[in-house]
Amino acid sequence: MKQTRPKCDAAEATYTERQLAENTFSFCMEHKQEHFTILFLAARAGVSPTKLKQVYRCVYGTPLFAHIRREKMLFAAQRLASSNDKIIDIAEACGYDNASKFSAAFRSALGCTPTEYRRRVRLE
Repeated sequence: MKQTRPKCDAAEATYTERQLAENTFSFCMEHKQEHFTILFLAARAGVSPTKLKQVYRCVYGTPLFAHIRREKMLFAAQRLASSNDKIIDIAEACGYDNASKFSAAFRSALGCTPTEYRRRVRLE
């Protein structure tokens, strides 16, 4: 018989759990250009990787790395809309040293390539 995970949402999380998730999120966003493993982030927070993943999902409603990737792409979208920075420079600021991987992640998150996004936003 398949076990189901108990459902959890931010309202059910304790203050300590919310702080754990929020601190992890803040750290990742302050260091957007770096890649972290779950082992590193868990050790930094003083919890097991499983605990960090469970608490993060409980608080934010989404897996840790999916949430961080989405937030990085929203940051990239803001820079694409408000600057003339090269796409590779924006990609590097988000931790991508390969423009095609960045474009694939951006398309996955926002439904279009960075170039298409910039063109679309500038036409509005």
